[in-house]
Amino acid sequence: MKEEQAYKQIKQMIIDGKFSVKEAISINRLAEKFVMSRTPIHRALSRLEREGYITITPQVGVFVRRPDAREVQERLLLCVNIDVFLAEQAAKSINELQLEELKKLLEAMEKPSIEPADYENLNRNFHTIICRAANNSYAFQTNKINWDYLNYLNASETLFRGTNRDQSQAEHRMIYYALRDGDPKLTELLMKKHLMRVAQFIIGKYGYMD
Repeated sequence: MKEEQAYKQIKQMIIDGKFSVKEAISINRLAEKFVMSRTPIHRALSRLEREGYITITPQVGVFVRRPDAREVQERLLLCVNIDVFLAEQAAKSINELQLEELKKLLEAMEKPSIEPADYENLNRNFHTIICRAANNSYAFQTNKINWDYLNYLNASETLFRGTNRDQSQAEHRMIYYALRDGDPKLTELLMKKHLMRVAQFIIGKYGYMD
């Protein structure tokens, strides 16, 4: 579907910093680049606006959106609460194959030589397995949109280095043990502690709200 193709490509261009926040995004140039009409481009941009990546102002243009501190905080707290809920549910339904996948990810994450960007990908896969194990596709898809946006804003170079990484590794291993033992309450507690630490880090980057 052309709309989906345009959505993915424009989103990746935004994430890669291909657009200046001071210059309007040219719909005509995008249509030429993707070899498609303006209609799927417009639909893709509308979707990206709903997700917070851009601002569309009639008679003015389409611009990459600067992050708003209040929205960052609100999205983070929503993401944390949904992920904590999914982790608790996962402790009741996670299977042996999923546990084995988590174990392999942990082993890869604990290699000293791993780069921050690679660690970030492993971290995302770790949490994705847990969320999928909860068997609640609606909550998972809802949260994925928000996490994708927050990951776009985040600075993994700092979050996944040094003592921050050491703490992340320890927290992930404790969450794994709680899931393996089938303990919903402990899993909930550990996941909340882990994600709130990450949330405070990201919120601190954009400023706290009263």
